[in-house]
Amino acid sequence: MIIRALRKALRPAVWVTAERAFNEIFFLLLFSVQAPILGPSAFGLIAAVMVFITFWESVPGHAITEALLSVRDIEQKHFSTATTISVLLCVVFGVVVFAFAGPLAAAFGNAELAAIMRIMSVLPLIHALSIAPVAAAQREMLFQSITLRTIISVVVGGVVGLILALMGAGVWALVWQAFVQRSVAVVVLWLAVPLRFRLGLSPRHLREVGGFALPVMVSRLMGWGSGQLPRLILGLFLGTADLGLFTLATRLNAIVTQVAIGPKAVVARVDLRRFATDNKALAAAVRRVFLQISFLSYPICFGGAAVTPTLFEAWLDQRWYPAVVPSELMLLSSAPYVTFYVTTAVLYALNMMKAEVAVATALNLGIVVAVVVSASFGLVATTATMAVVTLAAVPLALLVACRSCKLALSDLVAPQAPALVASCLMAGAVSLLRLELAPAYSSLTVLAVCIIAGVVLYALLIAALMPSYAVQTFQFLHRRAVAR
Repeated sequence: MIIRALRKALRPAVWVTAERAFNEIFFLLLFSVQAPILGPSAFGLIAAVMVFITFWESVPGHAITEALLSVRDIEQKHFSTATTISVLLCVVFGVVVFAFAGPLAAAFGNAELAAIMRIMSVLPLIHALSIAPVAAAQREMLFQSITLRTIISVVVGGVVGLILALMGAGVWALVWQAFVQRSVAVVVLWLAVPLRFRLGLSPRHLREVGGFALPVMVSRLMGWGSGQLPRLILGLFLGTADLGLFTLATRLNAIVTQVAIGPKAVVARVDLRRFATDNKALAAAVRRVFLQISFLSYPICFGGAAVTPTLFEAWLDQRWYPAVVPSELMLLSSAPYVTFYVTTAVLYALNMMKAEVAVATALNLGIVVAVVVSASFGLVATTATMAVVTLAAVPLALLVACRSCKLALSDLVAPQAPALVASCLMAGAVSLLRLELAPAYSSLTVLAVCIIAGVVLYALLIAALMPSYAVQTFQFLHRRAVAR
């Protein structure tokens, strides 16, 4: 039965979802306290520095992790070689970041930026030590170990950041929050994963890891460019305050991709490997993944955009209101990432990294060019252009997946259609309801009513569009409740 199969497949995804959900929920709670104290400029300064710090985590770090997942017959020397080369690369990278701190601070006209960047240049080295255990845990589907690492480190780092913010440390509260969080994460992960810490270089194992890592690195370079270069460009054009607003908007986008889309895609990237030689089974599995991800993510994208104005009124002070429209646009632009994430998972599962590079290159170069062209016109114009480019790249992702993986277009599009239609109809109704209630009720009341109405309406629409799926889901939930 479909639901029984989904139940088994979702167990690892539940851990990944729990990790991402906790991370994002904790961030929102922490941000709610820190935002009024620190203001947009402090978050803008950290965003400017993280453009460079996340380069390591998003490009070489992620590529090496993917390489360790792709090696069929893994050995201890693969892990020790990956750890050693990561540490060596991070030492060089840290020196470059340290040296570049002065020129960047001059470009932004903020001397404090140099000191922040020099302190945070150590973060890539700390992250490098977590690559091997993360890959080992994912290979064995031990996602609970990664979840444990995330929860503990986020809480400890968040507590440190909150205390320092309340004590008046300013932007340095965010600096030490990031430093403590990553340090605790490394320690907890090595304690939670049955992998022995080793250093050493083996030429053969380095060639094997590098053979998988290089194509992924090109793809991730494009991803890093589309995610981080717009922040740098906007910071230089508009200043750190607008950069802080843009960071909030993109964080709402990240909540959707990291909580509703990413977890199942991460698990699918590993799970779909077993269908590499069975195209019919692969097509069925891909349809299930699209169905599961779109069912949850589309209502968040469209419904979230519909309630964003009321959310900001209930959540933040007026300094953050200019981020309302950019946040709506970024939430809507997260919808196409359902297609991008799933097609990427399929291509990676079949070790077709080079095919995925074509999609990533087109998408990410398009976003960077769009930001360069539109940054001088303001934050709303920039986010609108980014949303258009993201949507325009979807056909390319579908075409590459169909040709490379021998999948039918219907395998990729049809499973998404019911959730997409239901979400759009629900968002339109919620928007009208919000406009009707806003003049007479408080923002918190309007927000609560709109969310409840949206959930109920979406459930009814799904039941109408997919009655068999709705019945099976209800039966599954009922059995779970009875079993408890």
